[in-house]
Amino acid sequence: MAAPAVANRRSERTRARLIEAAGRVFASRGYRGATMREIADRARVNLAAAHYHFGSKQDLYREVLREHFERLEARLADDEGGPVDERLAGRPARAALVELLRARIRALLHTLLGADDVHSTLVMREMVDPSEALPFLVRQWIDPLRRDTERIVAALAPRLDAGAVERATRSIVGQVFFYRSHRAALLLIMGRTAYPRGFVEATSDHVLAFTLGGLAELELRPSRGVARSRRSGRTR
Repeated sequence: MAAPAVANRRSERTRARLIEAAGRVFASRGYRGATMREIADRARVNLAAAHYHFGSKQDLYREVLREHFERLEARLADDEGGPVDERLAGRPARAALVELLRARIRALLHTLLGADDVHSTLVMREMVDPSEALPFLVRQWIDPLRRDTERIVAALAPRLDAGAVERATRSIVGQVFFYRSHRAALLLIMGRTAYPRGFVEATSDHVLAFTLGGLAELELRPSRGVARSRRSGRTR
């Protein structure tokens, strides 16, 4: 009985090494530039073992994406105190909704700007040079993340229609990704080689405040439009 257990543990360690090595090779060279041989060499296994565990480069790439997005999901669940469905049940107070959005922004920034650059580099590569895995990535993780964020925004700004909620959600994501996509230029402007300690927390607070202000402005627009119409009517 001991021998199969040892073999299983060895197989699990080999698989984990391959995923770790593949993440770094895919991040460095992109999906098209990476090879199974380089990944196997980096993981210190033979090429046959790499194919045995994952079959093909595309299958391995999907597993790398799965590993990194499941880490993000775990971070979100931990930072947000549970699934969004549960947090939004029972019409929570506005303060709880604000903290939920703050936690989501902070978790995304931590993932994109953290010490392990693999996740953010893989995502940035897919945005500018999509592979065949992009539809899988969108369907499996990006779209569910988008829907959950829209639900939080809709709860915070109930007077907005679906289109405005969608645009507001895109604006939040755009603010967060800016600090990753423009990092090299921003660091030059800041005269730094890395973001300073506390940057994620301060930036999370800024993005949250900016978003809440924008949502408040958007919710006021319909009533302002009515007021302008009434003033216009009185001057005729």
